[in-house]
Amino acid sequence: MEQEIKEALIKSGVNLEDALKRLMNNEKLLERLLIKFKADTNFQGLEKALKEKEYEGAFHCAHTLKGVAGNLGMKKLMDADIIIVEKLRNKNYEGLESDIEDLRKVYQQLMDVIQNLK
Repeated sequence: MEQEIKEALIKSGVNLEDALKRLMNNEKLLERLLIKFKADTNFQGLEKALKEKEYEGAFHCAHTLKGVAGNLGMKKLMDADIIIVEKLRNKNYEGLESDIEDLRKVYQQLMDVIQNLK
């Protein structure tokens, strides 16, 4: 993985050291998993479910996204998502619009970097 990409990932809130530790320092595997993350639809599913006020589906998408983000060292994304997961778990829907906007910003910043991976 190019140094420029690594720096951009770190700037987007990815803990590369943590992610690589989980993957036995295999940078190629991390790169493949990040490329695969581009096809993950949990963020879009979360947005759609929240828009439709389908909170059980939203919880499932948010919880899955949190797990994937955590495994890939996407700390900033995971932290923003935890807020949504916990609100949905506790059936507290107040402020979710603002929370999803915060998550969207972090997600888009990360996706902008990942799009540069081949």
